Amino acid sequence: MADDEMQSEREFNRHNIAEFRSNDGKVGGQFEGFPLLIMTSTGAKSGEPRENLIGYFDIDGKVYVVGSAAGRPASPAWVFNLRADPTVTVEIGPEPAQQMLARELPKAERDNIYERIVERAPGFGEYEKRTDRVIPVFELAAN
Repeated sequence: MADDEMQSEREFNRHNIAEFRSNDGKVGGQFEGFPLLIMTSTGAKSGEPRENLIGYFDIDGKVYVVGSAAGRPASPAWVFNLRADPTVTVEIGPEPAQQMLARELPKAERDNIYERIVERAPGFGEYEKRTDRVIPVFELAAN
């Protein structure tokens, strides 16, 4: 990804995070109506806190996030952050931030959950077709 693209993505992320926090966890535009959370992870290389606004899925009372990057060839940076340090802080809606532990799903469990995600959000099936990588899924659980 080019530096100007990355900067633009960071600005877009910052803008949406500010909107999320000022509107009780709601964001308009392309994300309107989609369940979102802010996840703060520790940068795998930098060790610095990294905030990301991410769509999530509540399936059977469990929270899942998907490292789809819209089907790009590489996973989003936060995936590598979680693999290096699975302890995260999560903000959902107007609720106070809580510390959670991210667990990457093993293949069989991932495949089952991903199928259920695609039923709810068919675009994730398209993302899978665009890439050769296995799109990772993480469960976020209270720590």
